[in-house]
Amino acid sequence: MSEGNFSSITVDELYKLSQNASRFHLLDVREDDEFQEYHATISRSVPLSRLMEGRAQDDLRMPKDEAVYLICRSGRRSATACELLHHQGFTNVVNVTGGMEAWIKAGLAHARG
Repeated sequence: MSEGNFSSITVDELYKLSQNASRFHLLDVREDDEFQEYHATISRSVPLSRLMEGRAQDDLRMPKDEAVYLICRSGRRSATACELLHHQGFTNVVNVTGGMEAWIKAGLAHARG
């Protein structure tokens, strides 16, 4: 599904895709404390606050034409991050609908303790 400058994907579709991809970029845009509480093991933390301040360039070392999937708690912050990355020249940004709430409901999250 397309939402303006980015498309979206369900957590089930994303998980299946991640199992078959040789290169896979899932960025969790929640804040560090939220990420530490729980996250998808296939994700890496790049908080939206750092993206908005322009401080995440080192974290974004990836070709701008490769697919990058963005996840947050419910899908709102990741949609904002999709717009930000699109405006920074990323051409294949995808929002994970339902975010980590949907990820947990699907039984895909691993608690960090």
